[in-house]
Amino acid sequence: MIPPVIGMADSGDFGRVLGVTGLAVLDPHQSYEQLYFNYAHQKYGYGGYQLGGYVSTHVILVAIAGWIGRIVNSEVFDIRILGLTYSVFFVWALTLLVRNAPEAGNKRNTLIVTLALSLSLLFVFGDIGYLAYFQSFFGEPFALIATLLMVASAIALASSPRPTGKLLALFIVAALAVATSKIQNAPLGFVFALLTWRMSGLRVDIKWRKQVWAGVAILLFGSALMILVAPDRLKNTNLYQSIFYGVLKDSPNVARDMKELGIPEKYAVLAGTNYFQKDTAIPQKDPILRQEVLEQLSHKDIAMYYLRHPSRFMQKLDRAAENAMYIRPYYLGNYDQSADKRPKEISYSFSAWSQWKDKQMPNSAGVYIGLIFAYYVALGVLWWRNRSRRLRLVAETLAVIALAGVFSCVVPLIGDGEADLGKHLFMFNVCFDMMVISVITGAVYGLVRLVERRNRT
Repeated sequence: MIPPVIGMADSGDFGRVLGVTGLAVLDPHQSYEQLYFNYAHQKYGYGGYQLGGYVSTHVILVAIAGWIGRIVNSEVFDIRILGLTYSVFFVWALTLLVRNAPEAGNKRNTLIVTLALSLSLLFVFGDIGYLAYFQSFFGEPFALIATLLMVASAIALASSPRPTGKLLALFIVAALAVATSKIQNAPLGFVFALLTWRMSGLRVDIKWRKQVWAGVAILLFGSALMILVAPDRLKNTNLYQSIFYGVLKDSPNVARDMKELGIPEKYAVLAGTNYFQKDTAIPQKDPILRQEVLEQLSHKDIAMYYLRHPSRFMQKLDRAAENAMYIRPYYLGNYDQSADKRPKEISYSFSAWSQWKDKQMPNSAGVYIGLIFAYYVALGVLWWRNRSRRLRLVAETLAVIALAGVFSCVVPLIGDGEADLGKHLFMFNVCFDMMVISVITGAVYGLVRLVERRNRT
């Protein structure tokens, strides 16, 4: 937040957030190069509230930051107010996680485990790759913080001798925020509802069970509503991407795939094109294309195609794996133009984790499938060997996070093809990094307990 202020340049997505939240570009007469991709913007203006087709609970938090901004300065909105708003919730989530670190037998061992957890959280989620998002209008930081709060509150509920309704409410709100942060995350709400149901055994009183079932209903309803209210325009855009920039992109036999999906041959010229590409042989908004293709197919057809052709889906997963470890887009500048930096220049301050992932992590889907499988085996062993309902809930929470990571990788491929994979896989990074932190914390916990047992003997 100290000049030169670090944020993230607009890739064209900010407009749909600004209008809904009463904010606006400070100088709309700036050139395209000044407004997009090259430079982040520290200052914005205020405008009227416009109802649009963007559906996300992310706009609520941005609107609140905008109201705070009007109190601080009624003429100009400083993006650091939004960054500070995110930071408050970020610190809250990390504090809740650290306060509920596992006890390791005695104070000394517990301190060691807590330090391992604390340093891991700061090193990973304090990386500039994550924090640069805070001072932007992207929805990614909203999903990140909601996920951290959801996991922190779930672990706090499992750790508490008598869980409170307030903690449960925090979990429900955070889980709903994740599921409604973007349409692609909506299916996760049904998994979160299942995890909520598992919390019913934490207390035996009727009041608690009613609160749990109310939470289950809220998550189911909110997730279903998120899917139902998705604008048709957005559905058509994503379906186009799924077909022409997904199934038909790099297809070894375009004609065969088109025939299998029931797409007329004349649209073969669109194979490998995306919805926003200009000068295509047939315009993406052509009403005949919509009638003959986009209204005849659905994402269910795309999913069924990949089920019939698993090798093609593995090809797409490998493509996703090439982008899986990019926490932030490297093509978006981090500095305001007033900082006198080069166009698209980014900050590498405190970027050890994101740079290591970018340079050292493998680009093979098979490796990640293997790692997730091994993670589930470890959680399964932990769950099976412990009869504690509370410890099992922690294992189930971590299993849900791993599943959310899988969802975050699979759903964009089916729902949007290969379009903007680096950004769409942000939640995969969040879930993967939480898995890494849980493994580190678990390993330190196991090590200190092993040393303690040996010292006793």
